[in-house]
Amino acid sequence: MKQPLVSVIVTCYNQAHCIANTLESIVSQTYTNWECVIVDDGSMDTSAEVIKEFIKDDTRFTYLFQDNQGVSRARNKGFTIAKGDFINFLDGDDTFLPNKLQEQVQVFEDNPEIAVCICDHQHFLAQKDAYVHYTYETLEPNPLRQIIYSWQQGLAFPLHAVLYNRKLWTEAEQPYPEDYEGRSEDWIFNILVALKNKTYYFLNEVLCTYHHDDTNYTTEIYNSAGSAIHAAFYIHPYLPAEFQTDFLDHTIRKSMNRFLESKKVEILHSSGNWRLGNRISKPLFWLKKKLNF
Repeated sequence: MKQPLVSVIVTCYNQAHCIANTLESIVSQTYTNWECVIVDDGSMDTSAEVIKEFIKDDTRFTYLFQDNQGVSRARNKGFTIAKGDFINFLDGDDTFLPNKLQEQVQVFEDNPEIAVCICDHQHFLAQKDAYVHYTYETLEPNPLRQIIYSWQQGLAFPLHAVLYNRKLWTEAEQPYPEDYEGRSEDWIFNILVALKNKTYYFLNEVLCTYHHDDTNYTTEIYNSAGSAIHAAFYIHPYLPAEFQTDFLDHTIRKSMNRFLESKKVEILHSSGNWRLGNRISKPLFWLKKKLNF
């Protein structure tokens, strides 16, 4: 029996420093029946040269360049030429573990009723050069309410953790709305997919890595909180009546609370007491480690 084709759609913008690592994680898959569509969204660094050199001897890759139009249009462009039975989006700085596609395709074969398979993931913190794993809510088979109310606080998964059945979308449909300008586009996308009322499956295995750069934590939280409010006003008209009453108020309160909590942490870290406590506690932790307490 022929293996189904998986289309991996990689979007890249000025990621020459890491795109080869991302592409290597695709080549290293134990599942071999895949194609990769790379959409370069107007990179001004050497991304094009790095990509072309990497893929020159592998016909499974297709490289496309477009003037900078944003990640949503880049993903849609890759989607329009993808031929796979399954779709996996992947940003140019993130990676798969070697058995990701194999494990998720098997889930679909064992559970033909599902349309979306989400695996667990780990985080790589570049500033600390460390891998960490966080525990989130267990994903429900129909997670619309979770995605609407618990996103980024209780429930979270990066886009590349998800393998989609291509039949989720009609031939004329584009996955990402192109009339939305702003961040939090993945949250909007996840809500739109969940609104299709198809069955999800959570694969409780860490099969991919979400990479974090050295962006300032408080600045990132501020941007994320603001963009969530902007996205909420966009997605609100699409929601069923049961969510219309409190969705906007809930999102605004949650976003403001996230920002206020981050500011409290920032103030604490910058305080004299915090710095003094660090100076006192570090030698104690070192001594404890040496004495094997």
